[in-house]
Amino acid sequence: MTTASAFAQTDPRIPSGDIRVHYFRPDGKYTGWTVYAYGDTTEPNDFPDGPVAITGSNSFGVYFDVGVTATAQSVGLILHNGATKDPGGTEFVDPATQGNEYWQLAGSDALSTTRPSIGQDPPIPANHARIHYYRPDGNYDNWVLYVYGATTDPDSDFCGTNDEFAGYDSYGPYFDVAVTSGHLGFIIHNCTTGTKDPGPDQSLQIPQQLEAWVVSGNPTVFLQLPTAAQLLQGPFNQLQAYWIDASTVAIQPEYFQTGYTYSLVASLSAGLQITTTGLTGGTSIPLTPFSGTLTAEELTRFPQLAGYALFKLPETIKPAVLTAALKSQLQVTSAASDGTLKYSTGVQTFGALDALFAYTGKLGVVFHHPSDRFWFDWEDDDCFPVKIKVWAPTAKTLSLLLFDNPTDTAPSKTVAMHEHGGVWVAGGDDGWKGKYYQLQVSVYVSADQAIDTNITTDPYSIDLSLNGLMSRITDLQAEDTKPPAWDFLQSPPIASLADTSIYELHIRDFSVGDSTVPAALQGTYEAFADPETNGMRHLRTLARSGLKAVHILPSFHFGSVNEDKSTWASPGALSPNPPDGQQQQQAIENVQNLDAYNWGYDPVHYMAPAGQYAINPTERVREYRTMVEGLHASGLRVIQDVVFNHTYTAGETPSANFDELVPNYYHRLDANGALENGSCCPDTASEHQMMEKLMIDTVVLNARGYKIDGFRFDAMGLHFVYNMVDIRNALNALTMEKDGVDGRKIYIYGEGFQIAEAANNAIGPNASQTNLYGTGIGSFNDRMRDSVRGGYAFGTDFQDQGFATGLFTDPSAYTSQNAATSSQLATLLGQADLIRLSLAGALQNYSFIDAQGQPVTGAQLTFDGQPAGYAATPLENVNYCSVHDDQSLFDAIQIKSSAADTIAMRARRQAVAMSLITLAQGIPFYYAADDLLRSKDMDDGSYNSGDWFNKIDWSGQGDNWGIGLPIANVNQASWPIYRPLLANTELKPTPQNIATTTDAFQEFLQIRYSTGLFRMTSAEEVQTNLSFLNTGANQIPGLIVMKLDDHGHNYGGAHHIVVFFNASNAPVTFTDAALAGMALHLHPFQQRSSDPILKQAAFTAKEGTATIPGLTTVVFVSDNE
Repeated sequence: MTTASAFAQTDPRIPSGDIRVHYFRPDGKYTGWTVYAYGDTTEPNDFPDGPVAITGSNSFGVYFDVGVTATAQSVGLILHNGATKDPGGTEFVDPATQGNEYWQLAGSDALSTTRPSIGQDPPIPANHARIHYYRPDGNYDNWVLYVYGATTDPDSDFCGTNDEFAGYDSYGPYFDVAVTSGHLGFIIHNCTTGTKDPGPDQSLQIPQQLEAWVVSGNPTVFLQLPTAAQLLQGPFNQLQAYWIDASTVAIQPEYFQTGYTYSLVASLSAGLQITTTGLTGGTSIPLTPFSGTLTAEELTRFPQLAGYALFKLPETIKPAVLTAALKSQLQVTSAASDGTLKYSTGVQTFGALDALFAYTGKLGVVFHHPSDRFWFDWEDDDCFPVKIKVWAPTAKTLSLLLFDNPTDTAPSKTVAMHEHGGVWVAGGDDGWKGKYYQLQVSVYVSADQAIDTNITTDPYSIDLSLNGLMSRITDLQAEDTKPPAWDFLQSPPIASLADTSIYELHIRDFSVGDSTVPAALQGTYEAFADPETNGMRHLRTLARSGLKAVHILPSFHFGSVNEDKSTWASPGALSPNPPDGQQQQQAIENVQNLDAYNWGYDPVHYMAPAGQYAINPTERVREYRTMVEGLHASGLRVIQDVVFNHTYTAGETPSANFDELVPNYYHRLDANGALENGSCCPDTASEHQMMEKLMIDTVVLNARGYKIDGFRFDAMGLHFVYNMVDIRNALNALTMEKDGVDGRKIYIYGEGFQIAEAANNAIGPNASQTNLYGTGIGSFNDRMRDSVRGGYAFGTDFQDQGFATGLFTDPSAYTSQNAATSSQLATLLGQADLIRLSLAGALQNYSFIDAQGQPVTGAQLTFDGQPAGYAATPLENVNYCSVHDDQSLFDAIQIKSSAADTIAMRARRQAVAMSLITLAQGIPFYYAADDLLRSKDMDDGSYNSGDWFNKIDWSGQGDNWGIGLPIANVNQASWPIYRPLLANTELKPTPQNIATTTDAFQEFLQIRYSTGLFRMTSAEEVQTNLSFLNTGANQIPGLIVMKLDDHGHNYGGAHHIVVFFNASNAPVTFTDAALAGMALHLHPFQQRSSDPILKQAAFTAKEGTATIPGLTTVVFVSDNE
């Protein structure tokens, strides 16, 4: 049917209580022009202050929305630019009799109540091209043009060298671009929001094409003035409307106009079209404006929709109609009283899908295990031995393609699945076990505006064929999926989550450079099974020293490495090249994306192990369990790195199983329906119930099925507090009796940073450091990281020094050139305060004396404009100074240290930095082999830098320093800084430097676990038992003194502990009355230390004086009450 019979451009509605004043200038220059209003107005009226700024622009020019009183009859208006008025005096309008809309032509002596003609458009300047831009919402704020190619306009900085509007004409604003001959590329974008419109780059061929028109949301570059129908095509192609729940639809407020008729239009055949007669091809469902608000839950999940115009579907609408509509092409339309189509846009339906089809049962492969009544739910199912259950409420049809072998090109059987409440089901007999399957789905795809037939895999796949091309029907309880003693394996015990300490490790890094691992096992899960390799011996030694857990970088199925090992390319022999050579990185760059290496933050299937780490990918489940078994046998718990915030791909691509099955649901879309990618990849939408369910189901599956002891959430700030709390609650419900694991001992933590579109609660209460207060969920402490290292780990200031790298106490040439001594000192004292707070668990309410000598709480201390303290308990604080991102700790020290520092001094800096992490309250986190001075030759992002730069030498004979300049496509701008460092043979660590650092780290671990005073569990304990000396304005720079006292409680070990962190080169003598009379002596583990410098540490009880060697952390203890 036809829903509207004509077209018209639509201005945003005039807000209630406003009048609109349109203004046209032939020169198109509106900067600085405002309206001054007085009389019956609600605007400030102290001329020239209190002006009304431009509200928007349209095909006439610009307009101002001016607030007036409810009974306004006389409103005075002055259009002016500073002291210049146009036309010169005051004009009065009477809204009571003249209406609420007026037009002003520049120089005209009277406002008009009807739109006047504006004559000829301004001519295009010589040697320029004109690009017109139309936005149906009339909001042109911050939209600019980036040009490249055939232009003389600047193009060096995407967000810094842009063309702004040159003027306005009858179409709207336009850009005039200085051009030469050839291909002119251009991007209309908004740097404030990071949005491109329509998305892909656009272009003109100069001089043949010197004028173009762009319609927001439409990729077509029009070479003639678009028709009214073409103007409507932009929002038609977008998804600007929201179907929020079973009965509520919302649109952006600027598209609502009182008196218009609104409809939800559906086409099961995807036949909706804008034609010369209106929107055709669908069935209309009337929408009634609703003056209420969203529910509290909806406002929590979708606060960005709070100001939207709301509509209700008919109360009498039948469920079958809603179900059919959600399988259809949808548009929300508005039409004027005469039937003129004013607006038509696509619909985001996730809210309605959640309201009508959210499902709590089992998905994926379901086996009937009568003994396991807790995990396998059969309430709504026939009792087949095997079932495949798929959530796909928008699918029109869904079939199961069953394959006998993973290499088969045709299915042995096709099973039509039947739908029940949005869940499609197929059942089979025991013969299905071990077979493979794909899903064939017929579904509407808005990107194609068509019903597509896709063949894809199951998002709930627990096992896969090579490269995840097929899902596999695998029973995780089958004996052939387990190592022999798997059922009896238990995680190494911990008394409390506060006992956790974490060592971050990539699976290939662990063994690919270890000559004691057989070549066939290098880079695999199975490399963790042999306890006698160098790597496993080192891990076992760390476990004996107290380390509790290994964090494995992404090990689910990801898309950036081919699982077929026969395809892997090798960079060849690289050892003969010089330490600062370019040859190594060039050879690696030549095979990037063709070799075996990637960090793996490219998820495709969340529940299935990655096949590239398996010797035989068809055995990936058993081999993964073998890795877990090997680590558990060494005394180490296992933590998975989970990447639920984004996927490898999205849309109609083979690896995008989410979108191929339920388009536009699992990923987060912006207000126009464009994919959000703030993570760098397609962002998922954990605010949608079934995405959260997938997250919960995945961690529960891995906890139960793989005996995983913790989960690290990548880019956790893109998720929400309620997601994380729901995951925590789901894990807490797991018990030894019914699940074989104690879920309350599973630690969860992540990157609680403010990230992209979710930052600062823009789309809900994001899982940020401060928002997670009181949840028991850990967040990485960047306050500690940046203060210990200096600068910002991911910024351009990577040469900036910090507490452990010599700021003020041993300034580098770079520091001396860029910061005065007084500035260095002020920065260092600020860093020391942030470190003190971090040593106290980054607690929000912890109180201590700051560098100004004033009492301050964690909430009052600031870091990057935020409260520095964010944790309710130490458990919520994950202290670190090195991680897989950015340079390793050793590389950062090499870059930042003074040129005068010897390699032995740099190694001691490493030990001081790691001691701060180890002896702090909260959870200590380390990058694997930092205790071996691990280097990646200063690579700033080694995610795709191959084995050469990422491998670990567990032998202690080397650390990878001096093996070539790091990859150019990440690091080339920094090569001039890196090259002389790599070429300096004096900076290469000796085995003795490595051994000293390793021993020191193990001693600090032993000290941490010698007493519970380093692992307190409550804020109250920390405030009572932990204090700092050497604070205030007169403190000794570069020295932090932490005092711990048990106050009569039994924490085990010493009753009193004083830790001195001396980051300066020189020895320090420190006296404090608080130490006088204490019977302090060097900690027993340090008394037995292999570090001879520790013997220089001394304490005199009478005066309370300690002598601390340079670049040393000293722990004194007293056994007296």
